[in-house]
Amino acid sequence: MYDVSDTLLYSTGKGNWKGFQVPLSSIVKAAESWKKLCANHSKLWLCWNVDPDWCLVQQKLARECGYTPLVGGDSRARPPKLIDGAVYIDFNKHLNLPMFHMVLAIEFAFLYVPDKLAFWHSDLLVRREKLHRIADKMDLMSDKEMLVTLPGRGMKQRLLGQQRRYWELIGCTNRKISEHQFKRGAGWMANIMYHPMSPQDQVEKRRRAKQYYDHGAGVLYWAEHYKPKDCQIHVIKEALLDEGHFSRIRAKNYRSVSPNNAKRDLTSELSLNFNLKDEAAKLGLSDLITPEDVSTDNVISMTRASGR
Repeated sequence: MYDVSDTLLYSTGKGNWKGFQVPLSSIVKAAESWKKLCANHSKLWLCWNVDPDWCLVQQKLARECGYTPLVGGDSRARPPKLIDGAVYIDFNKHLNLPMFHMVLAIEFAFLYVPDKLAFWHSDLLVRREKLHRIADKMDLMSDKEMLVTLPGRGMKQRLLGQQRRYWELIGCTNRKISEHQFKRGAGWMANIMYHPMSPQDQVEKRRRAKQYYDHGAGVLYWAEHYKPKDCQIHVIKEALLDEGHFSRIRAKNYRSVSPNNAKRDLTSELSLNFNLKDEAAKLGLSDLITPEDVSTDNVISMTRASGR
Protein backbone atom coordinates (compact mmCIF):
# COMPACT_ATOMS: atom_id res chain seq x y z
CA MET A 1 0.00 0.00 0.00
CA TYR A 2 2.84 2.39 0.85
CA ASP A 3 5.93 2.41 -1.36
CA VAL A 4 8.23 4.13 1.16
CA SER A 5 10.67 3.12 3.89
CA ASP A 6 9.29 1.55 7.03
CA THR A 7 10.92 4.37 9.02
CA LEU A 8 8.51 6.87 7.47
CA LEU A 9 5.58 4.54 8.07
CA TYR A 10 6.44 4.11 11.75
CA SER A 11 6.87 7.88 12.06
CA THR A 12 3.45 8.37 10.46
CA GLY A 13 1.89 5.84 12.81
CA LYS A 14 3.57 7.60 15.73
CA GLY A 15 1.66 10.76 14.84
CA ASN A 16 4.33 12.88 13.15
CA TRP A 17 3.40 15.32 10.37
CA LYS A 18 6.95 15.34 9.04
CA GLY A 19 6.96 12.84 6.18
CA PHE A 20 3.33 11.88 6.86
CA GLN A 21 2.40 9.14 4.38
CA VAL A 22 -1.37 8.75 4.65
CA PRO A 23 -3.60 10.87 2.38
CA LEU A 24 -6.08 12.85 4.45
CA SER A 25 -8.82 11.49 2.19
CA SER A 26 -8.00 7.97 3.44
CA ILE A 27 -8.39 9.06 7.06
CA VAL A 28 -11.67 10.82 6.31
CA LYS A 29 -12.92 7.66 4.62
CA ALA A 30 -11.81 5.41 7.49
CA ALA A 31 -13.45 7.75 10.00
CA GLU A 32 -16.87 7.12 8.47
CA SER A 33 -16.98 3.74 10.22
CA TRP A 34 -15.51 5.20 13.42
CA LYS A 35 -18.30 7.77 13.50
CA LYS A 36 -21.01 5.13 13.18
CA LEU A 37 -19.61 3.20 16.13
CA CYS A 38 -19.42 6.32 18.30
CA ALA A 39 -22.87 7.65 17.49
CA ASN A 40 -25.07 8.24 20.54
CA HIS A 41 -22.07 8.28 22.90
CA SER A 42 -21.59 11.87 24.07
CA LYS A 43 -18.98 11.04 26.73
CA LEU A 44 -16.23 8.81 25.37
CA TRP A 45 -12.97 7.95 27.12
CA LEU A 46 -10.20 6.63 24.91
CA CYS A 47 -8.45 3.62 26.47
CA TRP A 48 -5.56 2.66 24.22
CA ASN A 49 -4.64 -1.00 24.32
CA VAL A 50 -0.95 -1.82 24.44
CA ASP A 51 -1.51 -4.47 27.11
CA PRO A 52 -5.02 -5.96 27.54
CA ASP A 53 -4.79 -6.31 31.33
CA TRP A 54 -3.83 -2.66 31.84
CA CYS A 55 -6.41 -1.51 29.30
CA LEU A 56 -9.11 -3.46 31.12
CA VAL A 57 -8.42 -1.60 34.37
CA GLN A 58 -8.55 1.72 32.53
CA GLN A 59 -11.91 0.81 31.00
CA LYS A 60 -13.36 0.03 34.42
CA LEU A 61 -12.13 3.35 35.80
CA ALA A 62 -13.56 5.25 32.84
CA ARG A 63 -16.93 3.57 33.34
CA GLU A 64 -16.89 4.41 37.06
CA CYS A 65 -16.52 8.06 36.04
CA GLY A 66 -19.64 7.85 33.89
CA TYR A 67 -17.87 7.62 30.52
CA THR A 68 -18.15 5.06 27.74
CA PRO A 69 -14.76 3.40 27.24
CA LEU A 70 -13.63 3.75 23.63
CA VAL A 71 -11.02 1.06 23.06
CA GLY A 72 -8.47 1.38 20.30
CA GLY A 73 -4.94 0.13 20.30
CA ASP A 74 -1.57 -0.64 18.86
CA SER A 75 -1.94 -3.47 16.34
CA ARG A 76 1.21 -5.07 17.78
CA ALA A 77 -0.57 -5.64 21.11
CA ARG A 78 -2.40 -8.74 22.26
CA PRO A 79 -6.16 -8.48 21.62
CA PRO A 80 -8.04 -6.22 24.04
CA LYS A 81 -10.62 -7.43 26.53
CA LEU A 82 -13.80 -5.35 26.65
CA ILE A 83 -16.07 -4.58 29.57
CA ASP A 84 -19.79 -4.45 28.98
CA GLY A 85 -20.75 -1.25 27.19
CA ALA A 86 -17.30 -0.49 25.79
CA VAL A 87 -16.96 0.58 22.16
CA TYR A 88 -14.15 -0.98 20.13
CA ILE A 89 -12.62 0.60 17.03
CA ASP A 90 -9.81 -0.87 14.98
CA PHE A 91 -8.47 2.54 13.92
CA ASN A 92 -5.75 0.97 11.80
CA LYS A 93 -7.95 -1.50 9.92
CA HIS A 94 -8.11 0.44 6.65
CA LEU A 95 -4.83 2.35 7.01
CA ASN A 96 -2.53 -0.65 7.59
CA LEU A 97 0.31 1.21 9.26
CA PRO A 98 2.94 -0.82 11.14
CA MET A 99 1.81 0.87 14.36
CA PHE A 100 -0.89 3.35 15.34
CA HIS A 101 -0.35 5.77 18.22
CA MET A 102 -3.34 7.10 20.14
CA VAL A 103 -2.39 10.69 19.30
CA LEU A 104 -3.65 10.03 15.76
CA ALA A 105 -7.06 9.12 17.16
CA ILE A 106 -7.05 12.31 19.25
CA GLU A 107 -5.91 14.55 16.38
CA PHE A 108 -8.83 13.47 14.21
CA ALA A 109 -11.46 13.37 16.97
CA PHE A 110 -13.62 15.90 15.11
CA LEU A 111 -14.23 13.33 12.38
CA TYR A 112 -16.00 10.82 14.60
CA VAL A 113 -16.87 11.91 18.16
CA PRO A 114 -20.33 13.38 18.78
CA ASP A 115 -19.11 15.54 21.67
CA LYS A 116 -16.43 14.87 24.32
CA LEU A 117 -13.38 12.64 24.06
CA ALA A 118 -11.37 12.05 27.22
CA PHE A 119 -8.05 10.23 26.88
CA TRP A 120 -4.99 9.08 28.79
CA HIS A 121 -1.74 7.26 28.24
CA SER A 122 -1.84 3.47 28.19
CA ASP A 123 0.66 3.34 31.06
CA LEU A 124 -1.29 5.62 33.41
CA LEU A 125 -3.43 4.65 36.41
CA VAL A 126 -4.95 7.23 38.75
CA ARG A 127 -6.29 6.97 42.29
CA ARG A 128 -10.07 7.12 42.33
CA GLU A 129 -10.30 10.33 44.36
CA LYS A 130 -8.02 12.15 41.92
CA LEU A 131 -9.63 10.67 38.85
CA HIS A 132 -13.15 11.46 39.97
CA ARG A 133 -12.18 15.10 40.56
CA ILE A 134 -10.77 15.26 37.05
CA ALA A 135 -13.88 13.60 35.61
CA ASP A 136 -16.14 15.99 37.51
CA LYS A 137 -14.27 18.90 35.95
CA MET A 138 -14.63 17.36 32.49
CA ASP A 139 -18.35 16.84 33.03
CA LEU A 140 -18.82 20.57 33.61
CA MET A 141 -16.84 21.59 30.54
CA SER A 142 -18.68 23.07 27.57
CA ASP A 143 -17.60 22.70 23.94
CA LYS A 144 -15.49 25.83 24.46
CA GLU A 145 -13.29 24.14 27.06
CA MET A 146 -10.62 21.46 27.02
CA LEU A 147 -8.32 19.81 29.53
CA VAL A 148 -4.61 19.05 29.11
CA THR A 149 -1.62 17.91 31.14
CA LEU A 150 1.21 20.36 31.71
CA PRO A 151 4.46 18.35 31.75
CA GLY A 152 7.13 19.12 34.28
CA ARG A 153 10.33 20.62 32.89
CA GLY A 154 13.78 21.08 34.35
CA MET A 155 15.10 24.47 35.42
CA LYS A 156 17.26 24.74 32.31
CA GLN A 157 14.33 24.05 29.97
CA ARG A 158 12.15 26.60 31.76
CA LEU A 159 14.81 29.32 31.69
CA LEU A 160 15.57 28.73 28.02
CA GLY A 161 11.94 28.27 27.02
CA GLN A 162 12.62 24.77 25.72
CA GLN A 163 10.33 21.74 25.37
CA ARG A 164 7.19 23.87 25.64
CA ARG A 165 4.04 21.88 25.04
CA TYR A 166 0.80 20.56 26.45
CA TRP A 167 0.67 16.80 26.91
CA GLU A 168 -1.82 14.01 26.29
CA LEU A 169 -0.93 12.13 29.51
CA ILE A 170 -4.53 12.80 30.49
CA GLY A 171 -6.90 15.20 28.84
CA CYS A 172 -10.25 15.90 27.26
CA THR A 173 -11.19 17.52 23.98
CA ASN A 174 -14.40 17.80 22.00
CA ARG A 175 -15.52 17.80 18.39
CA LYS A 176 -15.71 21.60 18.08
CA ILE A 177 -12.28 22.41 19.51
CA SER A 178 -10.65 19.49 17.70
CA GLU A 179 -11.93 20.78 14.36
CA HIS A 180 -10.88 24.36 15.14
CA GLN A 181 -7.34 23.18 15.93
CA PHE A 182 -7.08 21.02 12.83
CA LYS A 183 -8.23 23.76 10.47
CA ARG A 184 -5.48 25.99 11.86
CA GLY A 185 -2.83 23.31 11.59
CA ALA A 186 -2.11 23.16 15.30
CA GLY A 187 -3.26 20.01 17.08
CA TRP A 188 -1.84 17.06 18.99
CA MET A 189 0.48 15.51 16.41
CA ALA A 190 4.20 16.25 16.21
CA ASN A 191 5.98 18.77 13.96
CA ILE A 192 3.18 21.24 13.24
CA MET A 193 5.31 23.14 10.73
CA TYR A 194 4.53 20.24 8.36
CA HIS A 195 0.80 20.17 9.12
CA PRO A 196 -1.14 20.16 5.81
CA MET A 197 -3.36 22.99 7.09
CA SER A 198 -0.47 25.16 8.26
CA PRO A 199 -0.56 28.71 6.83
CA GLN A 200 2.17 29.20 4.25
CA ASP A 201 3.17 32.82 4.84
CA GLN A 202 6.81 33.36 5.81
CA VAL A 203 6.07 34.83 9.24
CA GLU A 204 4.04 31.78 10.19
CA LYS A 205 6.64 29.38 8.79
CA ARG A 206 9.44 31.00 10.79
CA ARG A 207 7.35 31.01 13.95
CA ARG A 208 6.38 27.35 13.63
CA ALA A 209 9.95 26.30 12.88
CA LYS A 210 10.91 27.48 16.37
CA GLN A 211 8.33 25.34 18.14
CA TYR A 212 9.12 22.16 20.05
CA TYR A 213 8.60 19.17 17.77
CA ASP A 214 6.82 16.72 20.08
CA HIS A 215 3.18 15.75 20.58
CA GLY A 216 1.08 18.51 22.12
CA ALA A 217 3.33 21.43 21.16
CA GLY A 218 0.74 22.27 18.52
CA VAL A 219 -2.03 22.56 21.10
CA LEU A 220 0.06 25.01 23.12
CA TYR A 221 0.77 26.93 19.90
CA TRP A 222 -2.95 27.00 19.15
CA ALA A 223 -3.63 28.30 22.66
CA GLU A 224 -1.14 31.13 22.20
CA HIS A 225 -2.05 32.16 18.65
CA TYR A 226 -5.45 30.85 17.57
CA LYS A 227 -7.61 30.01 20.57
CA PRO A 228 -10.86 32.01 20.55
CA LYS A 229 -11.08 34.40 23.48
CA ASP A 230 -14.12 32.61 24.89
CA CYS A 231 -12.35 29.23 24.97
CA GLN A 232 -10.74 27.97 28.18
CA ILE A 233 -7.99 25.41 28.75
CA HIS A 234 -7.91 23.56 32.07
CA VAL A 235 -4.48 22.32 33.12
CA ILE A 236 -3.54 19.26 35.17
CA LYS A 237 0.06 19.32 36.37
CA GLU A 238 2.10 16.20 35.66
CA ALA A 239 3.12 15.97 39.32
CA LEU A 240 -0.47 15.15 40.28
CA LEU A 241 -0.33 12.03 38.10
CA ASP A 242 3.28 10.99 38.47
CA GLU A 243 2.76 8.24 41.05
CA GLY A 244 0.63 6.29 38.59
CA HIS A 245 2.59 6.92 35.41
CA PHE A 246 4.48 3.73 34.67
CA SER A 247 6.95 5.06 32.16
CA ARG A 248 10.50 4.40 31.06
CA ILE A 249 11.72 7.37 33.12
CA ARG A 250 10.04 6.19 36.33
CA ALA A 251 11.59 2.71 36.42
CA LYS A 252 15.04 2.49 38.02
CA ASN A 253 16.13 -0.49 35.93
CA TYR A 254 13.88 -0.24 32.90
CA ARG A 255 14.36 -3.12 30.48
CA SER A 256 14.03 -2.08 26.85
CA VAL A 257 13.35 -4.58 24.10
CA SER A 258 12.67 -1.98 21.41
CA PRO A 259 14.45 1.18 20.23
CA ASN A 260 13.66 4.54 21.83
CA ASN A 261 12.32 6.10 18.64
CA ALA A 262 9.21 5.84 16.43
CA LYS A 263 9.57 2.05 16.46
CA ARG A 264 9.36 1.81 20.23
CA ASP A 265 7.04 -1.04 21.18
CA LEU A 266 5.34 -0.43 24.52
CA THR A 267 3.27 -3.58 23.99
CA SER A 268 6.33 -5.65 24.85
CA GLU A 269 7.63 -3.47 27.69
CA LEU A 270 4.82 -2.35 30.01
CA SER A 271 4.21 -5.62 31.86
CA LEU A 272 7.87 -6.54 31.51
CA ASN A 273 8.79 -3.61 33.76
CA PHE A 274 5.74 -3.15 35.98
CA ASN A 275 3.57 -5.68 37.81
CA LEU A 276 -0.02 -4.53 37.33
CA LYS A 277 -1.34 -6.24 40.45
CA ASP A 278 1.31 -4.67 42.68
CA GLU A 279 1.06 -1.21 41.16
CA ALA A 280 -2.75 -1.19 41.29
CA ALA A 281 -2.60 -2.13 44.98
CA LYS A 282 -0.42 0.91 45.73
CA LEU A 283 -3.11 3.12 44.19
CA GLY A 284 -6.05 1.47 45.93
CA LEU A 285 -7.25 -0.24 42.75
CA SER A 286 -6.81 -3.91 43.68
CA ASP A 287 -10.53 -4.59 43.34
CA LEU A 288 -10.27 -3.92 39.60
CA ILE A 289 -7.88 -6.81 39.02
CA THR A 290 -10.67 -9.40 38.67
CA PRO A 291 -12.31 -11.35 35.83
CA GLU A 292 -15.50 -9.33 36.35
CA ASP A 293 -17.19 -8.05 33.17
CA VAL A 294 -14.98 -10.19 30.95
CA SER A 295 -16.16 -13.14 28.89
CA THR A 296 -14.84 -15.08 25.94
CA ASP A 297 -17.25 -13.16 23.71
CA ASN A 298 -15.73 -9.88 24.84
CA VAL A 299 -12.22 -10.69 23.67
CA ILE A 300 -11.50 -9.22 20.25
CA SER A 301 -10.04 -11.77 17.86
CA MET A 302 -6.41 -11.34 16.85
CA THR A 303 -7.41 -11.02 13.19
CA ARG A 304 -9.78 -8.15 13.91
CA ALA A 305 -7.46 -6.40 16.35
CA SER A 306 -4.55 -6.42 13.92
CA GLY A 307 -6.60 -5.26 10.96
CA ARG A 308 -5.35 -8.16 8.85
